[in-house]
Amino acid sequence: MDPQTQVDLSKLNEADKKELNVVLANEAQKSNIQQMVHQLNDVCWKKCVTSKISSNTLSKTEEACAQNCVDRWMDTQIGILKHLEEMRQ
Repeated sequence: MDPQTQVDLSKLNEADKKELNVVLANEAQKSNIQQMVHQLNDVCWKKCVTSKISSNTLSKTEEACAQNCVDRWMDTQIGILKHLEEMRQ
C-alpha cells in the first residue's frame, strides 16, 4: 500500500470506526461464502463428474448427482446453522 494512502485509524471518529467495522465484517462474510461455494463446487465436481467432458453439458446422471450433492450440502449447512442457533439460545 502506498504510504500516502494509509489512514491513521486512531483519527477516525466513532461513527466512522463502526462503519469501517461493518464494511470489514461484510467483506469477511463474502470471502467465507466464496470459499464455501468453491469447496462445494470442488467436492460435487469430483464426486459427480466422472466421465471425460466432450460437450457443453453434463450427462443426465452427472447432472442428477450434482443437484443431489448441492441439495445435501445445503441441507447440512441449514442443519448446522439451526443447531448453532439452538445452542446460542
